Amino acid sequence: MRSRAVRSGRALGVALTLVALAQGGRAEAIVLAEDPFEETSTELALMIRSFSFVFASPILRPPYNTEDANPSGAGLADLRLTFAHQSKRWQLVAAGQLTPRVQSDGLGGRNIGRGVPPPRWLPLRGWITRRDHVQVLAGFDWLYLRTSLGPVTITAGRQPVSFGRGQLWHPTDMVSMFSLTEVDTEYKPGADALRVDWQIAERSSLVLLAVAGELADGHDLGLSLAGSSFLARFKQGIGKAEVALMAGLSRRDVVVAVDGIVDLGFGDLYGEAVLNVPTSGSLTPNPDARCAFTRLGVACADGSPPVVVRAVVGLRLKPTKTLTTSLELFYNGFGSFDREDYLAVASSERVAIGEVVALGALCGGASLLWELHPLFKLSAALLANLRDPSALLFSGLVYSAAANVDLIAGVYLPIARVPDISQAPLVMPRSEYGLYPTFFFLELKIAV
Repeated sequence: MRSRAVRSGRALGVALTLVALAQGGRAEAIVLAEDPFEETSTELALMIRSFSFVFASPILRPPYNTEDANPSGAGLADLRLTFAHQSKRWQLVAAGQLTPRVQSDGLGGRNIGRGVPPPRWLPLRGWITRRDHVQVLAGFDWLYLRTSLGPVTITAGRQPVSFGRGQLWHPTDMVSMFSLTEVDTEYKPGADALRVDWQIAERSSLVLLAVAGELADGHDLGLSLAGSSFLARFKQGIGKAEVALMAGLSRRDVVVAVDGIVDLGFGDLYGEAVLNVPTSGSLTPNPDARCAFTRLGVACADGSPPVVVRAVVGLRLKPTKTLTTSLELFYNGFGSFDREDYLAVASSERVAIGEVVALGALCGGASLLWELHPLFKLSAALLANLRDPSALLFSGLVYSAAANVDLIAGVYLPIARVPDISQAPLVMPRSEYGLYPTFFFLELKIAV
């Protein structure tokens, strides 16, 4: 298995990013060539992002952690060069990234600032250097070719894929996932896929998607059903509402999903739900053999397939032109009501690839985005495990220094009980968010 798998002997994760920070204005791409009569253009854009992180918590010291890392820090840079060529019928997009990272002792192989990519097929990225304190990663995050034939658009290659309606949790977004450890969600990691979009009518559309991947980074063009997905999604607008139905095979799970949104006038009511039917070859954790709510899902002793449900329902309000708030309730069938199961869930393959982002079974949350001034935006969120109970508080401030420069500062503060060490070296979680340290970050973003 790849190194991105989470190990139960370490403190889990380093942060949660629960709300996409508001982005400032972006600079125009450099136009290398353009012909308005032939409807062709070639553009080049450069995005530079620099991240600084500081971690402080008792759980970064032994016996919670393998070594003393309280306090600790890390720095991450991300240089993204995007090339785009557009003609009447064809579009080629290539986005290459160079990501150097420096970190303190004791942080191990945790992904900081950026989450893990989805399972992929094409060997388009690799490590230039990978040492304890310094790592440099290079590769293509996007590389795809797109063509349009009337109402049908076909896209092939490494491309971003997004589904669902949730603001804090996204159970139906199961192909190319944002990690909750990311502090910038402007660019989504690409999946190696063939996608067909058919605009059937003004408010009716169909998406057919085949995603190729493998769980291990073998760089050998290997494929596996455990890393691949085949999905169909139909979306229909009805009055002030929109609903979508999706079905297919996702990493050996049979899946059926539904999502929708309705305009209530004073706000938007939205929701999404996905039903997973795991098989013997599905990713861990799998439900056990009892027909009941078990530690890791639901299963039946009579041999019928187990069924695991994840669902989120939310309400988004905009009381003023500058203030947006959201409330959400999330049920996670792959999580557990028993905190003794948290480490087992965290070390599973579903968590390692970002498909499962919560350890508990029942969660609630609220978020806020407030434009204090044309140059300042405030983000805040609270995520809670309603069973522990425990919570994680986030607050961030965006300063748009120029049309192409943003400075973002934020903090993540767990409100929870730390794990029990009375039986050390055995560490027993007492709450989900007690497994997270306090996390401060600073990001500088420049678009050229």
